Amino acid sequence: MAAPVHLSGTRPYPWPYDGILDPARLALVVAGGQAWWAARTVDPEEVLATLRIAAKVVRDAGGVVVVLRHALRHPTGEPVFVPAADDVVVDCAGMSGFSAGGLDGELRRRGIDRLAVGGLGMETAVYSTLGAANDRGYECLALADASAFHDADVGPRALASITMSGGIFAAVGTTTALCDALVDNSSGRPLLGDLSIGDALLEEQP
Repeated sequence: MAAPVHLSGTRPYPWPYDGILDPARLALVVAGGQAWWAARTVDPEEVLATLRIAAKVVRDAGGVVVVLRHALRHPTGEPVFVPAADDVVVDCAGMSGFSAGGLDGELRRRGIDRLAVGGLGMETAVYSTLGAANDRGYECLALADASAFHDADVGPRALASITMSGGIFAAVGTTTALCDALVDNSSGRPLLGDLSIGDALLEEQP
């Protein structure tokens, strides 16, 4: 039986709760990756760069990257996180990725039940998607370093609220811990072919 795998430093509990981090059951969900959110969040470019790096690691490990395309009552603009050819793009009618769209069915069809969620709009698109995912039974991780705040004061409070009551609908962690966990423990090499995580970071720089 394989040894449990938990990400380093997640709070308020070790994630995933059961110690099973199978890339085939994992999706990185990118919420709010459109121009409307980029214009209304703090340091969106830094967060997008972090998400692009994490997405490469997840893909190369055998996980899935899901990019949400939100439709609101006003134009949301062009995508600022451009999906790769094999990424899954899901339309949704609101802040939550599960609102009036096919996200739940797509994830279940692929056997995915572990979600790492980040994007632009911690207090809106990211938070709403996390809550809806938890309601549907997914084991969720909020990516603190890959979630842009709308407000520098309110955003951290929204993130901190996730850790209340033992983790109301997710644990909170980082993309660094996620990438570190997606390592072949038998060889000690990141699952990036001939690249290390450091090489991936350099590749993503403009």
